[in-house]
Amino acid sequence: MIQHILVAIDGSDTSRKAARFGHDLAQQTRARVTLLFVLEPPRVLPLGFMDAELISGASRSPEELAAVRRLLDEVAADLPSAQVEKVVEIGRPADTIVAMADKLGADHIVVGARGLNAGGRWLLGSVSDRVLQLAGRPVTVVH
Repeated sequence: MIQHILVAIDGSDTSRKAARFGHDLAQQTRARVTLLFVLEPPRVLPLGFMDAELISGASRSPEELAAVRRLLDEVAADLPSAQVEKVVEIGRPADTIVAMADKLGADHIVVGARGLNAGGRWLLGSVSDRVLQLAGRPVTVVH
């Protein structure tokens, strides 16, 4: 029985479809829903020949966090009859989604598919593919 659904949100159209799917599933099963937005941390790249590192990407500003919270509020407002919790985490998306599902005791994970072509998926991987591999629970990928 599904009691808690974790829906990963990134602001894309497919993640909004995933939120709607998670809401509909929650209504059918009387589960609660957690919307999760994962911000990637800045990457530290060793320079090798020097005893130095290069930081790639900006640190997260209060304005960016506020924008993410507004997005989560907007998505939650589109899910009128569900009890929705909103969470923002910083980390590698797939790993963080699975870790939060474990931490929150979510029975089911819903993610949107990015629609990468086969070449892009091979080169970059995809968050939804990695979540499917790591989750250890049912995962729905919404296209």
